Amino acid sequence: MLISLAVDYRFADVSTREFFHFSEERLRRLYAKVDRRSREEIVAVQTCNRSELYVWHSAGSPEELEDAYWRLARRWMGSATGARQLLDAARRREGRAAVEHLFRVAAGVESQVLGDGQLLGQLRDAYRMAAVQGGARSVLHRFLERALHVGKRVRSETGLSSGRHSVGAEAAAVVARRFGSLAAVRVVIVGCGKTGERAARQLMKLGARDLVLVNRSMGRAEQLAQAVRGRAAPMEALYGELALADAAVVATSASSPIICTDPLAAARADSHTEREPLLLVDLSMPRNVAPTAAELPSVVIVDLDALRPALAAAERERVSSVPEAEEIVQDELADFLTWLAAASAREAIRPLRKVLESVCYREVSFASGDDVAQRTAERIVAKVLARPMIELRGALLRGEPLDTLTGSLVRLFEQAGYGDHPSPPSVAAR
Repeated sequence: MLISLAVDYRFADVSTREFFHFSEERLRRLYAKVDRRSREEIVAVQTCNRSELYVWHSAGSPEELEDAYWRLARRWMGSATGARQLLDAARRREGRAAVEHLFRVAAGVESQVLGDGQLLGQLRDAYRMAAVQGGARSVLHRFLERALHVGKRVRSETGLSSGRHSVGAEAAAVVARRFGSLAAVRVVIVGCGKTGERAARQLMKLGARDLVLVNRSMGRAEQLAQAVRGRAAPMEALYGELALADAAVVATSASSPIICTDPLAAARADSHTEREPLLLVDLSMPRNVAPTAAELPSVVIVDLDALRPALAAAERERVSSVPEAEEIVQDELADFLTWLAAASAREAIRPLRKVLESVCYREVSFASGDDVAQRTAERIVAKVLARPMIELRGALLRGEPLDTLTGSLVRLFEQAGYGDHPSPPSVAAR
């Protein structure tokens, strides 16, 4: 069964989301416990506004499902207390609901910024990590590829991603609305990744002429500065640059605030700008600007939650494309669920198939020799199991649980001693 645990902006505020954020340590812990020999698969999906775990699991009964969620929460948080907090805050989804949710996320209809253009890249990064760590194999490999395909279709076949369609671009719009003309406004971009780059490029389009790019890698800062006709500055100069700025867009992957209250206050005092307005737009998760910085005179912080009202106008421009996107989601959902039902049915009937192949091979081999036995055994088993497979796929598509049947097959065949007679390598490996 496919299950998921998710914490996102629709049901959790920014302080809650950053508490459950996938840190490097948490990701290592999640993937370190992946057993490549088991049937469990796992992928952690993280975007600016969500942390979600998708798992292909053998759980079927309500008790097994509850146990699976508990163990996943323990792996995520590393403690029983953290697991309880996560289960209280997270949304749980199973089967069709889990598939549909990720397809909607990939389509951009679940984003804080409708049609968010950065989301597919974040989903692709999650897929790549899961594949490298052994978390995504046959089922989640197909699942994530299909989700990416949904996103690509929506972007090419609808207008959902027209105009500004990223958090970075919307942050630039917030700065423009606050100051009006940007010709004389100094804006510092902290972090030159995809989000920071989109913010910088949009600010340039909106008329900004004084852009300062701050990044840990000076090479990346200089490259972006050249593209937006700004100048690069090292991270060591951050507070000095902020003290002389009118606004800053902060978008790094730091796990704790890199803009702290006391150093910012000191830098502004040294530059005699402590009474000058400073707008800090924090697009990071976890937050990179200490919330207490808002207590400084003339300093205003706009974080991801505060940004939501400012996104409404841009969203209305694209909302007419949502029905088309939803149609693509439902179309791809039906196709994937059909494939998933077949995969689940094959999994449920695996013990019986293994026994039948072994028995058929032995008997045919005894009568006719190895050359004929393998092919004949496969044909016999395929014909015998054709009707059961049809029924199992139908039951799964109707949402009927197979845990009782699966348990019976395991008890009847895997533990009945039939497995003592091995199949030939080419059959057993199937």
